[in-house]
Amino acid sequence: MMAKKKSTSTSDDEMEFSIGLPAEMDKEVITARKAGGLTDLDMSISPRSNTPAIALRNLAKAMNIALKVDFIETELDRIYKVARVHKGQLSLIHKDYIGLGDGLFASVGKTIRSFRLTVKGPDAGSLEGEEWIAKHGESSLSGIINLVGRKLDLLQEFEDKVPHYVEQTLDRLEAKRIITDWHRNEWKIETTTIGLDVLMSPVLEDPV
Repeated sequence: MMAKKKSTSTSDDEMEFSIGLPAEMDKEVITARKAGGLTDLDMSISPRSNTPAIALRNLAKAMNIALKVDFIETELDRIYKVARVHKGQLSLIHKDYIGLGDGLFASVGKTIRSFRLTVKGPDAGSLEGEEWIAKHGESSLSGIINLVGRKLDLLQEFEDKVPHYVEQTLDRLEAKRIITDWHRNEWKIETTTIGLDVLMSPVLEDPV
């Protein structure tokens, strides 16, 4: 099968490209991983080589590709569903907090959502918490005990692992040449105080 598509531009010229698929895949859903079409995009995400706005835009595009489960497998896929640029930062939105927006009332909503997750089970917003609840069922007592243990630094928090998961995802994106110029010292990676959203901020100069 041969699929053709024309892309329009502001000039009179038109560019055609075609994708050849085996006949037996005619009725099969073609995922990004199977097609291998999303490679060699080479989007620079360095806020020092580019303007921070361009770096953030390219980073958001790359992370939205990565969060598609059928492209590259990462520890973020099941938890984070969308990346967006807001107020000079990239935000990875946790699936349990999508749609709550920003501002005071959003913070109240996120606090309520966090409490509901706490009484659902231990660290319910994390991958490990989801797996524990699926195996043992919901438990308010276990959730509260786990919360106390995490706040006393007796147990590891999911928030502590997230920056490493983000680094791993970006390493894989760079290996597939979706992005270029990925340097850890050029980005600050943290999670929000309320909720589990990830924030990535450009670092334009190394600390003295």
